Amino acid sequence: MPNQIKKSAQELLENAQVILESLEGTLFRLYVSYDQCDLSDDKTRAMMSVCIMLANGALEDIESASAKTKLNISMFIRQSHGIVIMLDELLDLNLSKGYIAAAIHGLFLAAEQLKESLETAVDAVMTRVAA
Repeated sequence: MPNQIKKSAQELLENAQVILESLEGTLFRLYVSYDQCDLSDDKTRAMMSVCIMLANGALEDIESASAKTKLNISMFIRQSHGIVIMLDELLDLNLSKGYIAAAIHGLFLAAEQLKESLETAVDAVMTRVAA
């Protein structure tokens, strides 16, 4: 039974990585479109809403994995939660265009780093399963 619990945590973390990869792609497309094209506020908000949905999905999977493993992955939960909050704040579009583009790029980098960091957690869960 413990191996099944650990495997579930591993699957959840791997799923979060896939979602974060989708989030990265969407953020990158949003960044390029927003920075280089004249995107309407409505289209920008729609793309940010998709990003928020993806970020929330990753957060849910990371939180669920945390509940299924004894590993301390609270740092990943905080990072994922921060991405969600920042996207939600950007949805208001109260900053100048340059600042919004910079924030979107920063979120892209944060999602990329979180996805790569989750690889360590996946490896740790796999190691515990094997032990």
